[in-house]
Amino acid sequence: MTNFEYASRINEAVGLDLSLDCEEIDLQDKLYGLFQCFMPEGAGVEAVFAPLQNGAELQARIMPIYAVTAQQTREAFDQGVAPGYFCPPQDLKFDDEALKSLALAHVRNLKIFAEFLGKSELLKMLGEIKSARVQESFNLAHHEDGLACAVYEAITEWMIDTPKLYAKLWVLGEAYYSINCDYLLSAYLQYPNYAQKPQEDFLKPYFELYLAGRQITFERGEVVVFTH
Repeated sequence: MTNFEYASRINEAVGLDLSLDCEEIDLQDKLYGLFQCFMPEGAGVEAVFAPLQNGAELQARIMPIYAVTAQQTREAFDQGVAPGYFCPPQDLKFDDEALKSLALAHVRNLKIFAEFLGKSELLKMLGEIKSARVQESFNLAHHEDGLACAVYEAITEWMIDTPKLYAKLWVLGEAYYSINCDYLLSAYLQYPNYAQKPQEDFLKPYFELYLAGRQITFERGEVVVFTH
C-alpha cells in the first residue's frame, strides 16, 4: 500500500471528501485535524489504524486522550462549538506531590534519552534540574528557553532522523501534531513506530501530565508544572 493509497483509504473510511490530487509531500497537510473527526469518544478511529501492522498499539496510545476530553467536547458540541484541539481539563485528583513526581520522572527520562543520543551538553543541562514545583500559571519572566529549546530540538531531530518500522505512518504526521500542536505529544503517540529508541518509554510521564491538564517548563534549576 502506497502513501496515496493509505490516505485514500482513510478519506473513504472517514468520509472526509478530501481532494488527494496533490503532490505526495502535501498528503500530511490534507489530514491536519484528522483525529478531531472522531470526537468525542474516538468511535471509528480504528479505520485510521486498521491498515497498519502496528495499528492496535498505536490506537491504544491515543484513546486516553478521547477519554479525558470527551465530557468537555460534548459540552462544546451542545453549544454548537467544535473544539480545534484536545485540551484535557485539569484533573484535581492529582495533588502537588504526585505532579512533582511526574515532572521529575520526565526529567529523569529525558536524561535517559540524552544518553541514548550521546547528547552530553543536553545531559549536563538536565543535570542542573534539582527539584520540581507546581504553580497555577506560566511565568514567562523566569522561563529558561535554553533547556526547553535543547529538549525540543533533540526530540524533533530524532523524530525525523530515526528509521521508522512502518513508513506509511508518515502520512499522519500533521494529524498527530494537530492534536495539541505539541511535537513531544506527537512523539509519544508514535513511539511504537520508531526503530531506534530508548527501551524506556521516556515520554510517558510527559503524556500523563498532559492528560492531567498540566504543562511543564524549566526555571532556574527547577522543573515547573502549571495548568494549561
